[in-house]
This record gives sequence, C-alpha cells and structure tokens, in this order.
Amino acid sequence: MDITQDELWKAIIEDLFEDFLAYFMPELYNEVDFTKEYTFLEQELQKIFNDSESKKRISDKLVKVYLKNGEEKWILIHIEVQGYNDKEFSKRMFEYFYRIYDKYNVDISAIAIFTDDNENYKPSKYEYNFFGTKLSYEYNIYKVIEQKENELQEQENPFALVILAGLYSVKLKEKSEQKYRFKLELIKLLMSRNYNKYKIQRIFEFIDKIVKLPAKENKDYEQEFKIEFKGGREIMGMLELLQEKVKEAVREEGIKEGIKEGIKEGRKKENARVIKNMLKKQLEKDQILDYTGMTEEEYDAAVNIVREDD
Repeated sequence: MDITQDELWKAIIEDLFEDFLAYFMPELYNEVDFTKEYTFLEQELQKIFNDSESKKRISDKLVKVYLKNGEEKWILIHIEVQGYNDKEFSKRMFEYFYRIYDKYNVDISAIAIFTDDNENYKPSKYEYNFFGTKLSYEYNIYKVIEQKENELQEQENPFALVILAGLYSVKLKEKSEQKYRFKLELIKLLMSRNYNKYKIQRIFEFIDKIVKLPAKENKDYEQEFKIEFKGGREIMGMLELLQEKVKEAVREEGIKEGIKEGIKEGRKKENARVIKNMLKKQLEKDQILDYTGMTEEEYDAAVNIVREDD
C-alpha cells in the first residue's frame, strides 16, 4: 500500500521532532527540557475521539513535553497537517483544543501546517457568537506554498529541507522534468549538510517519497542524467554514497532502539515497584495515576508485572 502524504508528514514530524519544534516554535523550543523524554500521545488522542473521527485525523499529532522552569509541569503541543480545503477546519481545531484541555487540564500550544496548493486557504481562528455569548480561538499557522525557495535553502535547520521538498511537491505537481531536477538539487543539498546519519536517512526517505515521479517519465529522464552527469557516474556515485549512509544509519538506529528498549524495561520495573507499594497502602487506580503521572498504559503494564511476580 502506498504511503499517503499525511503519513509522510506524520512520520517526519516524529522523526525530527526537536528540529520541527526549533523551526516552527523557536521560543517554545528554548523553554523545553529535552533531557526529559517527550511523548507522542497516539493512543490518548484516539481515546479523545471516536473511531470514525480518529481515522480521519491520520496526520494529527499530540505531543507531551516538559519545560525547564524547575517545575513538575508539562504542556501539550497539538500539531495538525492539513492538505485540502475544509470549511470546518477551524471548528475542528477548536474541538481538539477543548477536548484535550478537558481531559488533561494543562497548557496547550497548537499549530496547523497547510500543505495544499490554495494560497488563499489558511484559516487561523474559530469564532462563535450567539446572542451575546462570544468565543474566539486562535492558533499558529504555517503555509508551505508561501515559503521562498532561496530562504529555505539557506537555513541550517534540517526541517527547512523537509519544507522545501513539500514546496516542490505542491508547486510542480504536473511538471515532472522540473520536479526531478529539483529533487536532485534537494539530495545534493542534503549531502552537503553536516547532519548526522539518522537525519540524512529520514530526510532522504521523505524527499524520495513526497517528490514522486511517474515511472514512464523517470525512465526518460535517466537518459538525460547520464549525459548531464558524465555518463551518470557523478549522480550514481552520490546516490550510492547516500545509500551507504542510510544503511549505516539503519544499523545505528537498530542499536539505539535496543538501548531504548532496555531503558523502557527498566522503567517498567521501577513503575511496578512503585505501584506495588501504593497498592499495599490500598490506593485506588485514579489516585496512583494522579500521584505518579503514569499513563493508563504504563499503569496496566506495571500491574501485570506485579501480578506475575506475586
């Protein structure tokens, strides 16, 4: 099954979240404590909406981050990627806000990223007025098609290349030849940056999938590439080098994932120890969740460990 653009945006936001936050919300980025783990609340997001609603929100993200103000306080960042004209969009953003706020009762910062080709479509607020009862909800917005190519090329933040790929994808929908040339320039630009291998891999995958060429046109262009790039050696050498970097990044990521899993297992055991002591004191589930800040999923996993040990 082909990956949709919504899924591509969802994946790259998760993969490069710190760069994403630095690019779109620099002031908030400076306040976030990245020594503490941030969490994508996919399951919690689904609980807020029913099944039919949650399926429509494939690119929506809800992220829990901690601030570095010394307090045990955390905020939620709501991210939505919108790729088509929806008259109910602002209302939907407000629904998101009040449902999330009602469930968590914490601060929320929201941003909508518009990836469509309609320059006039960028709703930024929801307003309600009924016989003197008024409400206005505003959120951050970003329109990909409004961005300037040269400015994106000059920025060092890796997410600027992600936006540039999205810009080419929107502007060159029917211009396969131009799209391919711009795709090559993107790859060259990516190769020239001093990013780590993980970021190179993720951005390359995003560019490759979002700036897609029809198979027939792609074959025709291959002949031109061989002429333009000295028999194709220059471009093929570049791509082979990139592929090696991607393979190495995959291996390194596998090691990182192994370490992460080990940390997760240790955290589960610590949670189980804490919960075991609280259960002995006859505390209820809601009280334990409130005291510890655990999610229901973490609580259930810890309780299972306690039962297995007993």
